[in-house]
Formats: sequence, structure tokens, C-alpha cells
Amino acid sequence: MKYFIPLLLLCGAFPVAAQQTAQLRDATVEYDKRQLPSLSLTLEAPVEAVYDPWQDFWEDRYDVDIDRADKDGNDIAYLAEQVNLPALSDKSFDLYTSVEGGEDRSRVNLAITFSESDVVTQQNHAATYSAARGVLEEFRTYFYTTYFDERINETRELLEDVRDDSSSASKDAEKAREKIAKYEDKIEKLQRKIEDTRDEVGDELQTAEEKSRRVRELERELDELQRSRRKFVG
Repeated sequence: MKYFIPLLLLCGAFPVAAQQTAQLRDATVEYDKRQLPSLSLTLEAPVEAVYDPWQDFWEDRYDVDIDRADKDGNDIAYLAEQVNLPALSDKSFDLYTSVEGGEDRSRVNLAITFSESDVVTQQNHAATYSAARGVLEEFRTYFYTTYFDERINETRELLEDVRDDSSSASKDAEKAREKIAKYEDKIEKLQRKIEDTRDEVGDELQTAEEKSRRVRELERELDELQRSRRKFVG
């Protein structure tokens, strides 16, 4: 049983490694109407989020200015000519790159040429090819770090705003509940006053009716006595 967990971890590592390998592959890509053997990196992000980081990466990390060479829809090609970058090669080269994709997924492509007929591949310039792969892997880390840090910060700011709104709403709701409680207390007191008043009015009405009835009885008795007197006395 003690070997079970390490075995699971080891098995779980293979899909991740395979996925990373699949994200970085060889391809043939068109740069401003020129087809070149290239390295292609797939990113799980909208293409609009890749344009600026791609240019910033080359400028910040390698002091290389990649100029926009062509744009076709969402696809943008870049070109940096006669680049001197020992991290990739001891010789100067032209750097062709492009960013393409859509709302959910993007690709960054890279090709290196020493001349019109000398294009870097794994077969003819293994060291430069391997270094270029390393640069794309470096960009993958650079991009995802920046991309998710920005999204995390935006989400945190939004969360704080919602929390503040929620706190204000809670305070407003508490004030509203207090007002409702006061109004309910006033209503309850008014209802008691109404009931007391109804009871008092009811007693007074009953007394008034009894007195009115007694008055009528006495008036009838008086009439009868007066008629009897006139009958006997005249």
C-alpha cells in the first residue's frame, strides 16, 4: 500500500508532460507570404491577450524589437532583422514570428533564418533549434504568469468592490430592518389604541342607548299620567 500514492503521482505526471510537448511542436508557418519551418507554441488564452506580452517579452528579456510586418484578421506577423543574440546563436539572424488564434486558443510561431536558403531546423542547426525551443518554453511561463497574475489581481479588485458593496448593502439592510421594526412597533401601539377606543366608544354607545330608552319610557309614562289626570280632573 505504501507504493500506491507515489505510483499515482508518477502516472499523473505523464499526461502533463505529454500536454506540454503537444503545446510546443514543429510546423510550417507563413510569415508575410513566406513559408518557413517553425516552432509553434499553443496557448490556452485569447489571441488578443497574447499580442502585447509577446512583444514585451522580446524587449524585456532579450532587448530585441520585433516590428509588426503584416496583419491578416487576428493573425499578426513580426520581423526582426539582423538580430545579434548569443542566447540563440553566435551568428546574426533574421527572426520571424507570428501570433494567431481566436477567443479561446492562440499560437505563437517562431522561425530563424541565417540567409534566404538557410533556415534553422532540428536537423541542420540543432543547438539554435534547441535554444529556440527553450525561449518559447520561457515565454510560456512568462505569459501564463503575467496573464493569470493580471486576472487574479482584477478578480481580487472586483471581489473587494463586491465586498464593499455587500458591506454597504448589509448596513443599509440593517438600517432598513431597524426602521421596519420601529414602524411595526408604532403600528402595534396604534392598533392597541384603536381597540381601546373601540371599547370605550362601545361602552358609551351602550350607555347612551340605555338612557335614550329610559327617556322614552318615562315620556310614555308621563303622557299616560297626564291623560289620566285630564280624564278624572278635567
